[in-house]
Amino acid sequence: MYKYGLRTKRKISKMPIKKINEAAWSEILKIQAEAYSQIEPESVDVLQSKWLRSPETCFVYEKAGEVVGYLLAHAWNRETPPKLYETLPSGTEGLILFLHDLAISNAAAGDGLGKKMVSYLLKIAKEAGFQQIRLVSVQDSVAFWEKQGFTSITHQRVCNSYGTGAQLMTYKLLG
Repeated sequence: MYKYGLRTKRKISKMPIKKINEAAWSEILKIQAEAYSQIEPESVDVLQSKWLRSPETCFVYEKAGEVVGYLLAHAWNRETPPKLYETLPSGTEGLILFLHDLAISNAAAGDGLGKKMVSYLLKIAKEAGFQQIRLVSVQDSVAFWEKQGFTSITHQRVCNSYGTGAQLMTYKLLG
């Protein structure tokens, strides 16, 4: 059993998906600025409010020791998405997991990291007992999210701050 524990630890340390730590935020902000051309990047305070709400569902992807992607998702109790550019209000934890942001650096684009990070999030969300994951697709990314199993919610509009063509989407985890 002791040896198995060592192998497990070694395997985990080599895993490219890691929890966010304080040192990662400068890289996260760079990737965010690089990834978003149709909407304004959010402040570190706004992004960190998601991380502080649900640190177990927020992570980075490292390649050769550098952060090349990140995913921020937080517990949420409303069908409508939270507003952009605002820290999360208190008392909004619930059975919905809101996938706030997934961004990959240009240097790692096309490597399949987005799919890997979404797959990892689905596993965590199921284990944690969330009923569904919701997100707002921006910058013409609906096709990517559909490939990951998300479906559009057409009866609800999203705030204009998400940009032109933004689409609310869902992935049902439980009944």
